[in-house]
Amino acid sequence: MILAVNLNASIDKAYTVENFKPGTVTRVKEVIPTAGGKGLNVARVLNALNQTVSVTGFIGGFSGAFIEQQLKEQKMPFEFIHVKGETRSCINIIDLSSNIHTELLEPGPYISEEELDEFLEFYTSSVKQYDVITLSGSAPRGIDTDIYAKLISIAKNANKKVILDTSGEYLAKGIQSSPTLVKPNKSEAELLLGRKLNNTGDLASAAKELVDMGPEIVAISLGAEGVMVASSLTKETYWAVPPKIRPVNTVGCGDAMVAGFAAGLSNNWSLTECIKYAVAVSAAAALSPVTGGIVLKEVNNIIGNMDFHNLYLL
Repeated sequence: MILAVNLNASIDKAYTVENFKPGTVTRVKEVIPTAGGKGLNVARVLNALNQTVSVTGFIGGFSGAFIEQQLKEQKMPFEFIHVKGETRSCINIIDLSSNIHTELLEPGPYISEEELDEFLEFYTSSVKQYDVITLSGSAPRGIDTDIYAKLISIAKNANKKVILDTSGEYLAKGIQSSPTLVKPNKSEAELLLGRKLNNTGDLASAAKELVDMGPEIVAISLGAEGVMVASSLTKETYWAVPPKIRPVNTVGCGDAMVAGFAAGLSNNWSLTECIKYAVAVSAAAALSPVTGGIVLKEVNNIIGNMDFHNLYLL
C-alpha cells in the first residue's frame, strides 16, 4: 500500500488560445480543469498500475471540493485535512499559433499552525498502515521548508520506505533526513550541487555525491535520456534509457517515474527491476494525451526494448 502526499493541491486549468499577447484582451477557446498537483499525478499513475494508493494533504474552499469530487469520480481513495483557505488554481495558457505554453502558478492557501499540527498528527498515525510514502511538490504558505525532512523522519521511524520528489530548499533539507529514494531532475540536481552536469560522467558522479548526503538511492531523471541512479546499498550506478518514442504529452512524466519506483519498492523488487519499471512507466506516460493515462501493455513493451547500462564508479 502506498500513501501519496500532496501538500499543495491545485485545480490545473488549461486555457487554449490563439495569438496570445500580454497586455491585451484574449478570448479563451477552451478550458480544461483537472485536479492537479504532483502527488495527485503520482496517485493517478499508481491507480492505473493497479497499485493500492491513497492521497492526503491540504484541501480548502470551492476548489478543494472540486478536487475531491473528481477523485471520487475516479474512485481514488483520499483523506485530506480541510483548511480555511482556498486551494490554489494553476493556469497553463496554450497558444495554438506559436505552440508556446505560459504557466501561472498560485502559491496556495496559508496553513495555520493548528492546521499543520492536525495534519502531522494524522500523518504520524496513518503512515503505519502503508509500505511506501511518496512526498511530492511544493508546500502552501505558512509551512517551513523543513516540512519534508520532518515527514521523512516520521515515516522512517515507522520503518517505512519514503520517496522524495521536490526542489530548492525542500529538497536540500529533505535529503538530509535520509529518505529511501530522491528523484531530482537534472536542473534540480545542478541547483543542489551548485554546478552544471554536462555529460554522463558528470551525472554519474553527481548521483553518487547526492547519495553521500543521506538517501539510500538517488535517481536523476533525464527526460528522453532516462534516469541515472546511484545506490548506497549496491555501491553501483545505473543508467537506464527508454527506447525512442514519439511523445504526445510530457506533463507529469517525472511523477509517473516516481509512481514506478513506488510500485517497485512496495512490491520489494530488486533495484534494477525498480529502475527498468520506473523508466518504462515514465515513457508510457508520455505516449498518453491524458496526464497519468498509463497503458500497462505499453509499459511491458518498453521494458522489453530498453537500453540498460551498469556503470561502476571507482
